[in-house]
Amino acid sequence: MSSDSRIQTRAAVLTVMFALVVGCADLHRGAPSPDAGVPPTDGGGSGGDGGTTVSFASDVHPLLTTGCQTCHRAGGAAGSTSFVLTGDADADYAEVSSLTDASNPSASRLLRKASGAGHGGGAIYGESTPEYQTLLAWISGGAQP
Repeated sequence: MSSDSRIQTRAAVLTVMFALVVGCADLHRGAPSPDAGVPPTDGGGSGGDGGTTVSFASDVHPLLTTGCQTCHRAGGAAGSTSFVLTGDADADYAEVSSLTDASNPSASRLLRKASGAGHGGGAIYGESTPEYQTLLAWISGGAQP
């Protein structure tokens, strides 16, 4: 392969990678609402976890449908990956919970991908964001439905 062919091939690969990153990162989401991703409290300790209860349907699924489903849906830019969301909380729970590790929550694939590690779309929810903290709290609580 000639030097010019290699340069053209590299340029084409970089162009495709850039398009995937920009397309999947959904830079047009806008600013989150002030309470986006903040876990609700149950009023003080009935859960035994400092009063914080995180629900998949109420707290986690909305984060995934706004942060991930733009690309991770049938026909989306990441629709051919192993992580495809339908928009239905009950259907998506099994898909999402398979990416969690309650014994080592911060090592969960869901959190690694959301924070950008090995994710073609870059960081969707960085470790310091309230959305990431909600995902972490849900997984730490056993990733219940």
